[in-house]
Amino acid sequence: IAVLCKTAVARKLLLHAWKKRASLHTARIYKIDALSHFGAAVEACFFVLEIRPEASSTRCDVFDNFSDESPSYSLAYFDGHLVQDVTAFSRHRGLLGRDEHYTWRSGVKHDCSKVMELSHASIGYVNGLGEAALIEDAVLYPMLKSSDIGNGRIECRSSMLITQQYVGENTNSIRLTAPRAWNYLERHAHLLNRRGSVIYKNKPAFSIFGVGPYTFAPWKIAVSGFYKSLNFVKVGPVHDKPVVFDDTIYFLSCASKDEAVFLESLLLSDEAQSFLSSMIHWDEKRPITVDVLKRLSIRKLAAALGRESDYRRFTGLI
Repeated sequence: IAVLCKTAVARKLLLHAWKKRASLHTARIYKIDALSHFGAAVEACFFVLEIRPEASSTRCDVFDNFSDESPSYSLAYFDGHLVQDVTAFSRHRGLLGRDEHYTWRSGVKHDCSKVMELSHASIGYVNGLGEAALIEDAVLYPMLKSSDIGNGRIECRSSMLITQQYVGENTNSIRLTAPRAWNYLERHAHLLNRRGSVIYKNKPAFSIFGVGPYTFAPWKIAVSGFYKSLNFVKVGPVHDKPVVFDDTIYFLSCASKDEAVFLESLLLSDEAQSFLSSMIHWDEKRPITVDVLKRLSIRKLAAALGRESDYRRFTGLI
């Protein structure tokens, strides 16, 4: 079987085939320049599979181009995961496991940045439509975007309008606690009501998602899902308010600066970086995902680095 397809599709097919124990004898991926040949700005490949009865290969060689005689690397199926660096994964596979105390979260999802995200200006705040916005500070939180975290630029230049403290909370209270914000939301209801995702259907007016107690934790360790590096950054409060993120950022919430420093040091360690990198496919549009991050057990990592006592202290196990 040979087909031209997106590289991400080839990997998904491989993972499905390996999970189903399909009779794969060999698998090869040859990278192609889709922009040059087809005018398509995607990561694409020539994907070749050889099927034989009773075969059970769980390896796929990846070639940078058709003329290469040796693959640049190989994909493999280990412990239910698609791995691109078998050596690194095998070396640190003891770190695999879901952590019982630390949960990776994504930032706030609102799907209407022109209304919900406000830039700081001399006149106060300006929304994405270029309008001045007079809104109570009670519902505004300093925010960082994926580009900020990805570039290590921890300077909040904008704020996000947060309408709920938890998913599904009734938003009518904003009428009383922040009437100017409510009037602002009503003026732009035609844009907010146009949000296409089904998650907003039959929910309170001006609902948001990806919000909960973790959103308002004072300290966080954040990483951008879009950037091609595992740049974990600690983020603290700004003017005594917790910083919030857009939904392309993943983070762990922390109760204190000391805990944030502890987690940052763990995640920037060679062990953590090597383990996570072994499962990340950097040619993906969003290479870093919650699915990959949650495979790393923070507790096992702390133990491997001789920091288990700190882990126990911060998680209340002592």
